[in-house]
Amino acid sequence: MQTNGVSIKVENVTKVYDLYSNSQDRLKEIVSLTGKKYHNEYYALNGISFSVGKGETFGIIGTNGAGKSTLLKLITGVASPTSGKITVNGRVSALLELGAGFNPNYTGIQNIYLNGVMMGYSREEMEQRVNPIVHFADIGEFINQPVKTYSSGMFARLAFAVAINIEPEILIVDEALSVGDVFFQNKCYKKFEDLRKKGVTVVFVSHDVGTVKQLCSKVLWIEHGIQQMVGDSVEVCNEYSNSILSKRAQEYKENLNNVISTESDQSKKEYLDLEEYPEIEYTNESILNEEVQIISGFLSDKAGECVSSCKAGEIYTLSIVFSSERDIAECIAGFVIETVKGLWVVNCNSLISGNKAGFAVKKNSVNKVNFQFEMPQLVNGDYIIGIAISEGNILDFKVLTWLYNVLYLQITNVGGNDGILHLDTHVQIYSREKEK
Repeated sequence: MQTNGVSIKVENVTKVYDLYSNSQDRLKEIVSLTGKKYHNEYYALNGISFSVGKGETFGIIGTNGAGKSTLLKLITGVASPTSGKITVNGRVSALLELGAGFNPNYTGIQNIYLNGVMMGYSREEMEQRVNPIVHFADIGEFINQPVKTYSSGMFARLAFAVAINIEPEILIVDEALSVGDVFFQNKCYKKFEDLRKKGVTVVFVSHDVGTVKQLCSKVLWIEHGIQQMVGDSVEVCNEYSNSILSKRAQEYKENLNNVISTESDQSKKEYLDLEEYPEIEYTNESILNEEVQIISGFLSDKAGECVSSCKAGEIYTLSIVFSSERDIAECIAGFVIETVKGLWVVNCNSLISGNKAGFAVKKNSVNKVNFQFEMPQLVNGDYIIGIAISEGNILDFKVLTWLYNVLYLQITNVGGNDGILHLDTHVQIYSREKEK
């Protein structure tokens, strides 16, 4: 989107907090005649610089404790920087703490007007906005009840509806799109798109890298209060994801080396032979198991070459290599293909596809399972593959190890891009003339 001017400019901003061991130390420092310091300095942010153009959608990513929330508080004026300068041009609506300005004894309608006044609107101006807000929140007759009677879901829906429907010039969103059910989230994303098309500047903070890629044109990545990278959203998000996956992969390899060191000489030879397989990386949410470990997972074409870019309709093989330190009478290997936003489009395993039964795994063994299939007619785009090993049967099974976000998959599909999945159907048409 073309921008005209700057909405937010952050120049070499640092935020330092004084940390005291106890309240007595704080008092000692206040009354000290020598100026002795009794606190440690914690740099929540250190030297952050970036700018957000008008009408731009800007993302902020980083792990927990990176300083994202602190940065938003500085931008919104809730807190002040220790050093540096922040310039904000435009009326800000911030979804940091949904419903922070609500009066629990007021009805939903009354709180709508209250928040409008806080944003600088007159009652007459808010009267024009009430109906769209009520319609968007969609909480029925509860809109006329005190909000203290609301469920957490209804409260979040109303708070989000108010914040996003008062036509801000700058909208700041901190994980707020996770409120409500999937239908409400879908409505929020559509409204989000409407605001972007109207030229509203959006600052979006989320742990969902796929959503940040989809919504944002530029992204800032910070870790431990230090700016790591700022620039194109796909480039920055990929670097961020790689850093997380690399860290997890290193932890996994260290764990695997510990297992190897305790095995017999013959077992060591089996493990060392596995160096021909690609290394794997995965996210924090993965389920790990000391006895059953996935060593590698990779996708290959008909020539046996490892690939990440695939064409719909062609044949590929997904391989899962895993070790087991115990016998598994009924083992199940499987994988999922999901969109970058986490929607499963394929869920396949050796029990429901192919063998139709579990397979036996011996103690101190290394195993490889191949799934050969025709790449489904998925829409052009980026996808993620997760792989798992379980045990049991179709009615009673237990996941042993499940590695999320193991493989990146880019699918090319010529001529079938009207939806997530192209459905080849048999169409029948019936007709008759109306009786006169």
